Parts: sequence; structure tokens; C-alpha cells
Amino acid sequence: MERVRSGAGLREAEASVACVVCEATLENARCGHCGAAVAPGGYRVLRLISQSPHGRVYLAVDGQGTRVALKELLFALVPGVEQLDAFEREAAVLRSLEHPDIPRFVASFKEGSGVGTRLYLAQELLEGETLLERISRRRLDEAEAWTLAEQVLQTLSALHRRTPTLVHRDVKPANLILRPDGRTALVDFGAARHLARDVTHGSTLVGTFGYMPPEQLGGTVEPSSDLYALGATLVHALSGREPADLVDEGLVLSFDQHLQVSEPLRVFLGRLLAPKRSARFASAMEALSALRASVEAMAAERSSPVASTSSDEGAKASGAGGERRGGQPTVESAVEASAVVAVPVTGDKSEGGEQPQLSVVSRWSLQWSNPRWVFAVLALTALFVGLIRLMPHRGGSEVMVVDSPDWGSPSYSPPQSQPAHPSGEGKRRWFELPWSSGSPSH
Repeated sequence: MERVRSGAGLREAEASVACVVCEATLENARCGHCGAAVAPGGYRVLRLISQSPHGRVYLAVDGQGTRVALKELLFALVPGVEQLDAFEREAAVLRSLEHPDIPRFVASFKEGSGVGTRLYLAQELLEGETLLERISRRRLDEAEAWTLAEQVLQTLSALHRRTPTLVHRDVKPANLILRPDGRTALVDFGAARHLARDVTHGSTLVGTFGYMPPEQLGGTVEPSSDLYALGATLVHALSGREPADLVDEGLVLSFDQHLQVSEPLRVFLGRLLAPKRSARFASAMEALSALRASVEAMAAERSSPVASTSSDEGAKASGAGGERRGGQPTVESAVEASAVVAVPVTGDKSEGGEQPQLSVVSRWSLQWSNPRWVFAVLALTALFVGLIRLMPHRGGSEVMVVDSPDWGSPSYSPPQSQPAHPSGEGKRRWFELPWSSGSPSH
């Protein structure tokens, strides 16, 4: 689509140009049918990203071809002072923020006058899809929910720790972008508000019902309001049901019967969605710490039975082997044997969390006819392991020293894939989604 010029050549330039929203033929700088913008402020509109009763978000390019997300605010009446102030406040908030998971501010401007006034906010374009779009295709599994929660809590923690505190006030699936690199971005700061103190009462009612905590309906806002909204978002992502459908008469979001998740996640959601503010996490950092502790505890609980089972099975196999080969091997009856002593290899755990494997450190031949050798071998094996397994061998007996389950160093077991561990720099489990090719969202 060629760039639209103003003045006498406008109709000629737009003769074959169609509106990107309704595809009607354009005859002016704005679509006469739906009112969509064509080239506001020098930005050429390429397509519509999203729209609501109060505005639209376009994919647009500037004069240098840089793509941006262009937000347009619409007004049925002449915008008042409060509406203009809210727009300026959003622009100021974005201008002051610098976070990898928040879109960067580019520009803000106004066009038209009176009822034809249009306010525009250009910001960094984030590739990906909204969480709401993802839920419409497939709900999140529990591992993805833990990861999403961790990433959003990191962003909220950065906002809440600012001076003054900044509360988003509208966390919901439509305002979370799942990006191709696996990160989750938080967008739309039109409802964001700085708090002069820890709790603000009597604020303007903004937000989305179902995601707002009960106190926000009455104008009370604090950082835990965003935590409640995150909890409602996770319930929607896991169940596929909108939170507004799950709110009972007491304004309690009843989610238990609609989710099939682990008990730690159920408890975590319960803390986020507590109707009373005092029962929620005190901060995003506290919620983040509780999340990581829950995931680590589940990972340890899942890996511990596997390790002990592996050790027990090894012991049984060793004993069964002795019975199959016949005879009860004893030190006294052995004439000559080759002993293999295995000890734990010292060092840190591997990145995947596996326990260090055993290593053979020596091999030698012993003459059992000498009693002093017998006592020496018994002392060494008791010192290193504490458990002796005797295995027969043709023409003699082989003494095999194996790992004891009491050491706390189980033999190798495959790393657990569920649940994914969301903590730790560079080890985060990312979203792996079938992104549409180059599909921009915000």
C-alpha cells in the first residue's frame, strides 16, 4: 500500500487503496466507513492488530520502515481533561520504563479536534501471540503455568519496587504476549497507576471483572491487586474458563473443581486469589520465592523415590545373581579373587541435577589363604561402603562393593521432565509454541 498524501493529490493516491480494517475504498485520510486511520503522524498503517470499543492497535511503519505497534484512542464525545490526562499518564509511564518484558516507548501525538480527536501512542512491536489467543487453541499445562507465573512475577516485582510503586491494574491474558524467544511480555499500561502510599483508596474503577480482586471494585488498589489478577489469569489459562464465570455471590473465585493440578499449585493459586488482602502474598518477591520453593520441593519428591528404587533393585539383582550361580559365597571358602572397590566421585552435581556416578578406583588380586589379607579387605570395604555383596564366579568368587542406599548418593537416574523448573538464570523452561510465521501482536 503506497503512502497516502494529503491535499489535492489525496484522492488520486488513494483511488486503489482499501481500508486495512473493513476493506472499503479509501477516499480520505481516514476510512469513511469504519473510521480506521490510514497514515496518522507519518506512520503508515499496514494492518489491524486488535480493537475494542475505545480504541485500536495497528501494525504500522515509520518513514524509515521501522515497524511499531500504534495504539489509537477513540472518543464518541469530545475527550475531557481526565481522558487526556490518562493518555498523557500512560505515555509518561512507558517513557520511564526500561524492562526487557515491557514494550519500549517510541512516540505519542494527537490528531484532529473536538469529537474527531484521536490520540496515538507508538511503542515497540513485540512479535508473538497473546495468552488469550493461545488459550483459544490449547490450555496451558501445569509446567507452562509455573513458567508463566514466574516470568510475570518478575515483571510485576520490578514495577512494584519502583518509587513510587507502579501497579498495572489490568493483568489478564489479553495483555500478556507469548514471544518466540519464550519470554512473556506485559503490555497495555493504560490503567497503570503510581501509588503515593502502600494502599490507595477511592481510585477510579478500572480493570476487567473477574480478574480484579474484590477490593478493586470499591476503588482500593495495592500491589497484591496485580497478584490476584495473575492468579485469575492462571486459572483461565489452566481451565479454559473465564474467571467471571467462576466468581460466586460472595465475589470469591471458586476454581478448585475446575482444575486438575498438583496440590502445591492449588495452594499457590489459593494464596494469590485469597479474597482478603492480608491472606495473599505480601509482595511479588514473596510469591516468587514461594513458587520456586514449591517447584524445587516437587522435583526433589519426584526424584527421591526413583533413586531409592534404583538402589534397591540393584541390591536385589546382585543377590539374585548369587543364587542363580549356585552356592553361598563366603570369604572363608574363597581361595583367590579379584576385588573391585567403588567409591563416589567427589564434585558438584551436574547441570541436570543428577547425582555423581560411581567410579572404579582400584583393582588387585588377593590371596585369601592368608588371614591378614582377609581382615584387611573386610576393613577397607566396611570403611568405603558399609555393605558387601558377594557374587560367585567360575573358578572362584568375585567380591563386588556397591553403593549403599544409606549414603544419600543414589545411582544415576534420568532427569525428571515434570514439572519444569522455572528458576535459575539460563535454565528457565521456555514456552515452545507453534507460532504463526512472523505474526506480530503488540
